[in-house]
Amino acid sequence: MTSRIGAAVSAARTEADGARRGDAALPLRIASAVVFIPLFVLVARVGGIPWLGFTLIVVGLGLREFYRMMESKGLAPHWKSGTFAVLLLPIGTYLRLQTGRTAEWNLGALLTVLVGAILLAELRRGAGKQAVGNIAATLLGVIYLGWFGSHIELLRELPRAWRLPYALGASFAMLPFFLVWVCDTAAYAVGLAFGRTRLMPDVSPQKSVEGAVAGLLAAIGAAFLARLWFAPYLTVLDAVILGTLVGVLGQLGDLVESLLKRDADAKDTSRIIPGHGGVLDRFDSILFAAPVTAYYILFRVLDR
Repeated sequence: MTSRIGAAVSAARTEADGARRGDAALPLRIASAVVFIPLFVLVARVGGIPWLGFTLIVVGLGLREFYRMMESKGLAPHWKSGTFAVLLLPIGTYLRLQTGRTAEWNLGALLTVLVGAILLAELRRGAGKQAVGNIAATLLGVIYLGWFGSHIELLRELPRAWRLPYALGASFAMLPFFLVWVCDTAAYAVGLAFGRTRLMPDVSPQKSVEGAVAGLLAAIGAAFLARLWFAPYLTVLDAVILGTLVGVLGQLGDLVESLLKRDADAKDTSRIIPGHGGVLDRFDSILFAAPVTAYYILFRVLDR
């Protein structure tokens, strides 16, 4: 009984400390948003090389944080080959779409070379107890950051493949970010104020069912707002479906990143973004939301 009471008290203290940290971080979050959002919109509107540069910064810094977490677990991912592959995937997407074709470039050949290079790099290290873990960690970083992240670039360049006005790509690119940010803000605010039921306490103790439901509803509402504001190609049904998909998968992406941090015993992946932590802390939901948005636009919006 005493141990149960002690555990309950400890959990309550942890929750209170988390709430205080959240309150303290709020001004920094707001300041970061004031600086970042106008710059983000400008780069999205320009597209081309600036947007590719933004994508490369996200996936490159995200991979750096991911590999550092893997190193904290005693693994030794292959930094050079992994970084090369992660940067090559968005660049390949960009170059392919410059020709007016979809991003169905020769992924099989690229993955064949990539996997072979990583296997040979591990062989060069010689026999070791963590060979499989090192290879797996390297490849997971490439898929998680490089392949998922390349859809950020794909969204901006889609109009080239469909011979649509290039400016339309800004709307495609901003759509998952807008939905995710509204979802995250609602989930954070409602969870902080009214959260009582823990969603997955063993993965992320601060996330609540109440916050998750609020985030989902906010994502759907944001899809309707986007339809009226900058995404008129969305129908009412599109807004409901895409808002639901992003509201669910975006929050699952956040939980996946929390799972990785918990496994690596890390609170934040870094402190590069004031009030938000690392690039993975800020873009974990986007890594899941960008692919589902890209494929929804491809197969539902552009194909009708």
